[in-house]
Amino acid sequence: MRIALYGALFFVVTSATIFWTRFAGGLALVWVGSALAAALFLTLPRVHHLGAFAILMGLSTAATALFGFGPAWALPLAVANIFEGWFIAWLLVRLRPERDFIESEGGVASLGFWAGFVGPLPSAIVGGLMAVQIVGGTWLFHAFSWWVGHGLGTLLVLPLALLLQSYRREDFANMRDRARVLAFAGVVSLTALVSGFAFHQSAMPLLFLPIVPLVFASFRFRRFGAAIAVLVISVAAAFSLGMGTGVFAELAMPLWQKALFLQFYLATLLLIAFPMAVIIQQRQRILDELGDREAMQRLIADHSDDALLHLDSSGTIRFASPASTRLSGRGSVEQLHLAAFFSEFDRKKVDRALDKASRHPGRTEILERSVGRGGKTRWLEAKLRAVETSGRKVCGFVVTIRDITARKLEELEMTREARTDTLTGLPNRRAFLDILERRLDVADQEPFGLAFVDLDHFKQVNDTHGHAIGDKVLSEVGAIMNGMASDTFFFARLGGEEFAIIVKRPLAEAAADICERLRLAIEKHPMADSDGKAFTVTASLGFAMISESCSASMALQAADAPLYLAKASGRNRTCRAQGFGRLTRGGAPIEQARIAVAG
Repeated sequence: MRIALYGALFFVVTSATIFWTRFAGGLALVWVGSALAAALFLTLPRVHHLGAFAILMGLSTAATALFGFGPAWALPLAVANIFEGWFIAWLLVRLRPERDFIESEGGVASLGFWAGFVGPLPSAIVGGLMAVQIVGGTWLFHAFSWWVGHGLGTLLVLPLALLLQSYRREDFANMRDRARVLAFAGVVSLTALVSGFAFHQSAMPLLFLPIVPLVFASFRFRRFGAAIAVLVISVAAAFSLGMGTGVFAELAMPLWQKALFLQFYLATLLLIAFPMAVIIQQRQRILDELGDREAMQRLIADHSDDALLHLDSSGTIRFASPASTRLSGRGSVEQLHLAAFFSEFDRKKVDRALDKASRHPGRTEILERSVGRGGKTRWLEAKLRAVETSGRKVCGFVVTIRDITARKLEELEMTREARTDTLTGLPNRRAFLDILERRLDVADQEPFGLAFVDLDHFKQVNDTHGHAIGDKVLSEVGAIMNGMASDTFFFARLGGEEFAIIVKRPLAEAAADICERLRLAIEKHPMADSDGKAFTVTASLGFAMISESCSASMALQAADAPLYLAKASGRNRTCRAQGFGRLTRGGAPIEQARIAVAG
């Protein structure tokens, strides 16, 4: 259907141009057939190109045979003409794969250069040679006439053809609006009147005058208005040229040169108006998209649980979504600094985050801080990103703030579980080693006590009463230690029946006291088997005072030695490493530990 429609239009237009514009019996100086052929090839799948080429070639042959040079040269000229249209389409698709020929400034520029300048060149060379054989004259004259006439004709018609192809049914439905139709009719009438006056009088050179309604049509009706206005101007100019009146009658040049000049004039108008209309349409599309995006963002901001903020370059809040009231605890945060969401002590941290975001505009900075809200501690997370101007200068920030208290509590719970022994509820070996390393780093300034606890004959408890009772014993010992734990005394289960104590005080008496209290508490605590029969459990303890930095393994050895002695001395007692000398990170104690036995 499309090929048939284009074919019919192609035959009518080419027949008319051949019949009316072959001045002095030469080549047609107005040729728009290549534009129609190129438009058809641009819209057809490649598989249909050969069929379309053959149909158009047959129609072009018929038009030339009937109204042009006759049947002898009709077929060669038809091949050159249709090849020109196909070659223009091939160039545009190959060199502008985006196919935005009427959608962007770059596309319009590509259309003008490849379709109006480069595309007609090959056929102009061949057509000039054929014209020399038909009507005589010089090859250069005929080739130039072909190139100019075909190029200008393509520039005039191809944009309008592509524009009409791009319209969908709903686009034409929008044109049925009565007010819009009347406005369009008014612009067309104004263009016709101004053009008629400019072309049909010769008292003054007023060829510039039609530019005024042309620009107005381009602004009001975009690309379609520009194309139709140029078409109206073309009709008015063609009547003036054909009637031999007005400004064209005063030009001291042959008719064929006047025809070429007219095409050049019209193509210039189109190249002025069409890119301008495309730019206006692009900007309108951008404005529409911005409006839609702003409406969507406003909807999101009004219903989001997160605070959405826009800050100026100094960090002052210029826009805040409704959630800001709840998250900040204030009635309004606009015109306040971003730090209004956080504690007054966090102002420097907020400023550092803003400074870091401004130095790295493409990166999102994250700030997490705890705040007091209604007597409770809440956690807020702020994500900051700098906004740049076209000159790559930071003009502000966009910020989202959300309440992450639930997530933080989950993280803390996961951390606690990862560092807690599930059976006893005490910190596990990992937590113990972390605390030990931190204490060792400052042992020179803050000496501390380190103790090992080992339940006596625990294997016999498991063998005699079963592992379930053994686990119960460990759980109850853990409960005793949890009851004695404080900021000063840190208890941990290392594994099996082994426990450890860190005494965060520099006095040996404090370490000895807590060890003895624990030993006696375990000894006096009644245990019961599955039948309710009571039994007791005892523990052996060894501790050392660590007063200088050393490796963790050295500190553990220091406390392990008195524990070994306590077990070797009969168990159920506390032993202390006395005179624990200067330790090094890489070696053994400089002085041999001397052990005192208590209990």
